[in-house]
Amino acid sequence: NIWHCEDPGKYLGPKSMNCWKPVVTAVHGMAAGGAFYWLNESDIVICSEDATFFDPHVTYGMTSALEPIGMTYKMPLQDVLRMVLLGNDERVTAHTAQRIGIVSEVLPLEELWARAASLAAIIAAKPPAATAGSLKAIWQSLDLPRSVALMNGLKYCQIGNPVGIPQ
Repeated sequence: NIWHCEDPGKYLGPKSMNCWKPVVTAVHGMAAGGAFYWLNESDIVICSEDATFFDPHVTYGMTSALEPIGMTYKMPLQDVLRMVLLGNDERVTAHTAQRIGIVSEVLPLEELWARAASLAAIIAAKPPAATAGSLKAIWQSLDLPRSVALMNGLKYCQIGNPVGIPQ
């Protein structure tokens, strides 16, 4: 029964597996279709100037649902719909990807990997519990109304920021 199948990408992303380690993603070349599972759950996404992004599902007669639904948390709806409906016939360029929120930084290819490693090193130098608590609070808030998210977020601050403990 086609209506009772499991998402093939369910176990691909760290957030969907309740893993709250930061993910820095560097994109070079094409990022298409299933690659959006990782892009959707990455905390920082950067790319080279020649990177392109697209969703080929509809072009091949497949419904595109899971990856673009995830992208609606990062991109404006009209840009998600354009990417889905145009499929293989249009590529989102690196600079457009930055403008619409897929990536936060565009670099020359020769600088991409060093910049990704630098960002990861900066993050890794931070206290791990504070980093994980921040990620969990922010990512889990996306599924909640704002007032509930703020109340839950306060709990993470209290757990992650003990009062009265000398530093």
